[in-house]
Amino acid sequence: MNEKYTAMDIANYIVWYANNGIKRSIFSLTPLKLQKILYYVSTAYLKKHDELLFSESFRKWQYGPVVKEVYFEFKSVGICHIDKAKAVIVEDDSAIFGRKKLEFSEYKFEQDSEFKRIADSVIDQLIDVDAFKLVEMTHEEVAWANFESKIISGVEDLRYSREELLEAKTVLTS
Repeated sequence: MNEKYTAMDIANYIVWYANNGIKRSIFSLTPLKLQKILYYVSTAYLKKHDELLFSESFRKWQYGPVVKEVYFEFKSVGICHIDKAKAVIVEDDSAIFGRKKLEFSEYKFEQDSEFKRIADSVIDQLIDVDAFKLVEMTHEEVAWANFESKIISGVEDLRYSREELLEAKTVLTS
């Protein structure tokens, strides 16, 4: 398990890259699209390194895989473009109330060229794909399709297993 990143770290990297990367998107990075790109970055990394990128689970929701923690941070954007990363609250014994606000910094990933290579490649391939096309892609996967009736009927807390993540469609990375 990769303990140096959280799902929010990776989501924030995707937001930062989509707004500042070489292939800056002219299309909208909505919360829905962010979740699908997060899924494919995570599965590509897992397939390449046999290691989960973060410990939070992907849930099987109506519109495909979702990390709840990321969903709740970005849902206020609605269907609009996410134009900047979100600060996170972290524990800090030296801070008032034992917590502090930490702004996102892309420099957290500066030394992790392998993560950036995989993530940048996946983001570049998917950033201009319509969010609902990405939803369709995730719905075509066995891990979602086998649970469709339960998902649609509202069964909660269905999580993707490591094996299901490994079986995800491959998004080519350079």
